[in-house]
Amino acid sequence: MHPSELDSLLQKFLEDTISEAELDALRRHFADEGAASQQEAAIEAVLWKARFTDVLPGSKEEAFAQVMQAARERESTPQTIVRPLRRWWPAAAAVAILLGAGIWMTAQRSQRQQGAVADIRSGDAIRPGREGAILTLADGTEVVLDSMQNGVVTTQGATTLMLQNGRLSYDEKHDAGRSADAINTIATPPGRQFQVVLPDGTKIWLNAASTLRYPVAFTGGERKVKVEGEAYLEVAADAARPFVVDVAGGTEVQVLGTSFNINAYKDEKVQRTTLLQGRVRVKAAGGERILDPGQEAVADGQLSVNNNANLAQAVAWKNGVFHFENASLETVMRQLSRWYDVEVVYEKQVPVLTFGGEMGRNLELKDVLEFLEGSGVHFRIEGRKLIVSP
Repeated sequence: MHPSELDSLLQKFLEDTISEAELDALRRHFADEGAASQQEAAIEAVLWKARFTDVLPGSKEEAFAQVMQAARERESTPQTIVRPLRRWWPAAAAVAILLGAGIWMTAQRSQRQQGAVADIRSGDAIRPGREGAILTLADGTEVVLDSMQNGVVTTQGATTLMLQNGRLSYDEKHDAGRSADAINTIATPPGRQFQVVLPDGTKIWLNAASTLRYPVAFTGGERKVKVEGEAYLEVAADAARPFVVDVAGGTEVQVLGTSFNINAYKDEKVQRTTLLQGRVRVKAAGGERILDPGQEAVADGQLSVNNNANLAQAVAWKNGVFHFENASLETVMRQLSRWYDVEVVYEKQVPVLTFGGEMGRNLELKDVLEFLEGSGVHFRIEGRKLIVSP
């Protein structure tokens, strides 16, 4: 099935507008062993998106269990028309149809035979994150990039979107002003990271659980994007059009041509802007500061500057490494939670520990925990719940 056709069917599938003939075609496609990873990506995208509607259980495992129950109920009540099964989660109806047909089980069995991925309901082998993201187009259409092959994703106005090995790029034509008002959003669920090349050539890497909002074409006197979570940017130089990053939480970063990292997760106590090359102006509630390479702006209601920033630590995630230096246990657990898509629970009070060292982000979770247990803290895994005890 051509990627564009698959994407169209998936969109109808999630919106509950798919016809019986189209649903049969989607079932046949997902029944193919080679499509198992595409189905996993599509279902994970629905689960992740719904987690932020405040109407689902707190963990993906629990949500998945409820969808499985919905599937079993659907199997016991034959229906010929696709309709939502639960008011608490309309999209679950579409997922339940495939689950009820046994296709998810077929796909998972095929993947276990190939040793490709671990069952998402099992804590025995929680694998590291990978390339992947959800793209929301200007018209609201969502594209699960995990499930797409290399090639043209779509065209918006005079701008063509190309996917190549985990990187989405925008080819802006000379008359791209026709798409100037079009806004796209890239979101990485927990356990995913992604790279985007904007129409002006600016490269942006997104860490797990992050969001980037940007125009399809840059027009006017500035280039402005919005970031939530963590992103590393290599901004294309253009003295006539300053580049502005609107950071969730009230910080604004203005640049001309530079490389820097922004860490602005909602569950972190401070926002950090770390400059590697060039110059940036950081504006926050506490004032305004200009950074030189090697400096880091810290915003926590006030704005301060660290003149000796640890650059290697700031961009370690982009280079495929966990870099801990005097990191508290809670700091480490937040990073693991985002990258391995697990819920961290402290069985008693949080142990007061600090960690140092590096390790690859390509390790299974159990291997990372074995390293951490050398400091006297203990862990156990129940499904996708990581329980920490003294």
